[in-house]
Amino acid sequence: MRWVSLLGLVIFVRLVAGGVHRNAYATMMYMGTPRDYEFYVATRVMLRSLRHLKVDADLVVIASIDVPSRWVQALEEEDGAKVVSVENIRNPYSVQSQFDWRFKLTLNKLYAWKLVQYDRVVMLDADNLFLRKTDELFQCGQFCAVFINPCIFHTGLFVLQPSMAVFNDMMHELEIGRSNPDGADQGFLTSYFPDLLSSPQFVSPPNGTKLDGTYRLPLGYQMDASYYYLKLRWNVPCGPNSVITFPGASWLKPWYWWSWPVLPLGIDWHRQRLQTIGYGAEMPMAVIQAVFYLGIMGVARLARPNLSKLCYRREEKSVFFIQIGFKLIALWSILAAYLLPILFIPVTIHPLIGWTLYFLGALSLCFVAVNAFLLPMLPVLVPWFGFLGALLVMAYPWYSDGVVRALSVFAYAFCSSPLLYVAFIRIVSSLQVVLEREGFLLRLGESALPSGFSKLY
Repeated sequence: MRWVSLLGLVIFVRLVAGGVHRNAYATMMYMGTPRDYEFYVATRVMLRSLRHLKVDADLVVIASIDVPSRWVQALEEEDGAKVVSVENIRNPYSVQSQFDWRFKLTLNKLYAWKLVQYDRVVMLDADNLFLRKTDELFQCGQFCAVFINPCIFHTGLFVLQPSMAVFNDMMHELEIGRSNPDGADQGFLTSYFPDLLSSPQFVSPPNGTKLDGTYRLPLGYQMDASYYYLKLRWNVPCGPNSVITFPGASWLKPWYWWSWPVLPLGIDWHRQRLQTIGYGAEMPMAVIQAVFYLGIMGVARLARPNLSKLCYRREEKSVFFIQIGFKLIALWSILAAYLLPILFIPVTIHPLIGWTLYFLGALSLCFVAVNAFLLPMLPVLVPWFGFLGALLVMAYPWYSDGVVRALSVFAYAFCSSPLLYVAFIRIVSSLQVVLEREGFLLRLGESALPSGFSKLY
């Protein structure tokens, strides 16, 4: 008996040391969208933040079989996640009118019900930002979710009890065409659990027991970032302020470098990334771009005399059109100087680095425009200073609330618009002076011979 007891103790210690848990935080990953890498980065940051909080649960990624092997390896070896490879669930709702194709594979989330090795699973979207540990959610019932919308619960975070019977029934409901208003996982689940709104609100039992049935989770478990921007602070009294979600515009997710200071919470997400996986993947590209832009400024200044030599057609009747075209090219080059840098900055880099690269890139391309068209520097850089000022106004940390912040940004834009107009007029006037300057335009087929010298010789 002593040996049996000792063996049981050894097995128990090994199970504990091996990190075996009865519950799991799970998320999904699939391929086929232009934003695959962004969500891969977001998933890693969320998993690392959960591990940093020392959650008492496994971390699981439900990954489609086409997820790159190097990503799977990083998730398992570096982030400590357990990756479950699955076949994509065919979405029968993709034939619906106005179907959004970015939701085509979101039904893979239903695989969470197949994780029957766990008592409870908290299923997550990658854009969740955890402020504190939420292990009490594993005490919730068979299905629990948060109502961000007063009538429709949100599936960015929900609790479930895995069950093959439920999973098989869901697959059957997909086959027979259960109603799904949006064609995504949220529309299906809100149809599958129609009575959740009338369910009681979850309150964590003090004795640690697990509840049965369905429950509404307090709003503090899925705080819509939009609530924050109104007051510039959290004001969610019902339940703990635990998890932030970003369900708004897809191009303003918190990992995009331009999301801050436009949306102040973006810096909080990047603070978690800085503390977890860092920016080693993006920094080489950032350094290359910075060196490239500095080189452009140097070359543009040294090559100024040659840049300003332009050739046009010989016909006198086309001078007017040549001048119009010349002005348009110059104005488009200035516009391009402010737009092109955005296309080359790694989208998930830290906002401070991203904005620095943007302003450096815009400045270098403005140098090219100034030297090529002999423009005055200050009017061309008025938008540059205007954007910088707008960011400083938005990043000011001592606004009383979001309304005051929005009014301040509007007032700044209103006061800056006359300066932009004056700069535009000054640029156009400078272009006209350059065009009228004698000897500037070398016409195609003419040589720069002194006046009075016969063209016959």
